[in-house]
Amino acid sequence: MSIESTREPTLELQRQIDESIAARNSNNRRGTPTSHGDGTSESSCQNANYDTAAGNENRTEPGMPPAGSRFEYMDHPADIILHAWGDDLPQSLTNLAVCMFGYMTSLDSIAIDKTQSLDHGSNVTAQGHDLHSFIYSFLDEWLFNFHDSGFVPKELEVSEFSRDVWRMVSSGKGEIMDIKRHPQGTEVKAITYSGMHVEDREGRCDVYVVVDI
Repeated sequence: MSIESTREPTLELQRQIDESIAARNSNNRRGTPTSHGDGTSESSCQNANYDTAAGNENRTEPGMPPAGSRFEYMDHPADIILHAWGDDLPQSLTNLAVCMFGYMTSLDSIAIDKTQSLDHGSNVTAQGHDLHSFIYSFLDEWLFNFHDSGFVPKELEVSEFSRDVWRMVSSGKGEIMDIKRHPQGTEVKAITYSGMHVEDREGRCDVYVVVDI
């Protein structure tokens, strides 16, 4: 079922989206999307944050998507636009959260600590009253979790998702940020509704969110 975005993007955001699509088509942008035909469903988005065919040999800097990422960063006059995509809305949102954390540190530097992931990255619940409040809640819950614990997930998976009540439960795999080991990027201060935009069609969902930095 297609999800329609209830807000139209601003002219400036639409221009930036159009430029991003043009750059993507000419392979001149960071984080080139490829097909992800592994049959991932809305209720199971494990390992869907990166395209499986891509390698991850070189460490990237904060604000640079690792090879095979399904997200990118788009310029904004004052803040930054997070753009993520996936096979469906839940998968796109998990990629969007990883995108947000990748702006604050190098995702390649984040290891997966099973204990820390279980203690600090389990069952993060988001709920809204409509599509946009749901997206806001999802990112805001993960950002709050980071500010509370310092936990940075490099992978997210969804265990529960309902459109009827706009509710999703997700868990992350990663570790607590350590400035001695993890490069410091730009802090994401808050999520905004400004320019929030969803393009959802069969087999592909794109989400754009402006965050305050």
